[in-house]
Amino acid sequence: MPNTVLIIDDNQDDILITKRIFAKIAPDIITESALSGEAGLALLRCEKMLPMFILLDLKMHGMGGLDALRQMRSDERLKNIPVIVLTSSALESDERDAYAAGADSFINKAFDIEQFSSDMTGILQRYLSN
Repeated sequence: MPNTVLIIDDNQDDILITKRIFAKIAPDIITESALSGEAGLALLRCEKMLPMFILLDLKMHGMGGLDALRQMRSDERLKNIPVIVLTSSALESDERDAYAAGADSFINKAFDIEQFSSDMTGILQRYLSN
């Protein structure tokens, strides 16, 4: 999955919006998705090629984003994949906890589509240039 982004989010609408934004700003990028932390980890562990980066929701039913992130960082094969935490939470403690767990970036889910598109463009530029 070298030109792939994995979206792990329990909100199907958020996944759909994110996929549409990527289709518009980077049509050559493939977006895969998982509806839970558990499903995301299972997908990562069975894939031969790993994604360029992961967009990980912080607050999910079942295994939350922090627990999934901690498991990724403790897995030798997954620990170096950049993980961008996306959340609607405005709590500073959530941002602090995400970075402590190993997040590479922390972005608030913008309710404005243009702002979210701009955020995703910035993320793409950052990780495509590496």
